[in-house]
Amino acid sequence: MRVMIVSAISREASSCYILARNIFELCRERGVEVDFATPANVGVPPNDGLVPDDLPAALLWQQRVAATHAHIWVSPEYHSGMTGAMKNLFDYLAKEPMAGDVIGLVALAGGAMAALNTLNGMSVVARSLGAWVAPELCALNSNDVKNGLDDRTQARVAGLVDSVLDMGRRLNAPPPSADVVF
Repeated sequence: MRVMIVSAISREASSCYILARNIFELCRERGVEVDFATPANVGVPPNDGLVPDDLPAALLWQQRVAATHAHIWVSPEYHSGMTGAMKNLFDYLAKEPMAGDVIGLVALAGGAMAALNTLNGMSVVARSLGAWVAPELCALNSNDVKNGLDDRTQARVAGLVDSVLDMGRRLNAPPPSADVVF
C-alpha cells in the first residue's frame, strides 16, 4: 500500500511541515510506502485556466496521486481554509481521481479550535475528489507542534495514521475468493 502525505507548506521550519514529516515517519514505521508532497516539490503553476492540459508537471502530479491508496493532508489555517498553494494542487486533478482512497485531515492554527473551518473545507474538497474521509480529524495548535507534541497529542496523531492506513488497506484489499464456503 502507498500513502501520500501532503504538507501545504514547503518551508522546513514551519509547524505544518514539521508535523507532516512526523506523520511521514509514523507511516514508514508502519511499513508502508510513503510519498511526501509539498507545493514546491510538485511544481505546478497557479491553475488560472490558461495552463495546458498536458503540462508535464501536472501529468506527473496526477500520476503520483493515481498511484496512491491513502492520503494525509496537513495544512495551517489561512483565512478559515487550507492554503491556496495546497488547494491549487487539487485543482489539477480530474473529477474523482481518489475514488476508493481514504484521506486523513490535519489542520493547524493558533488555537486548536480555530482549525475546524479548515478541516471542514478540506473534507469538502476530499469528498469532491471521490475520497473517503477518515472520521478522526486532528485540529492542533501550531505552537504545540513547534514546542513538541505531548504524549496525548502524539497518540491522537498516531491514531489518525493507524485509522487511515487500516481503512486504506481494507478499501484496497483484493475481493475474497469465490471459493470461500460459509
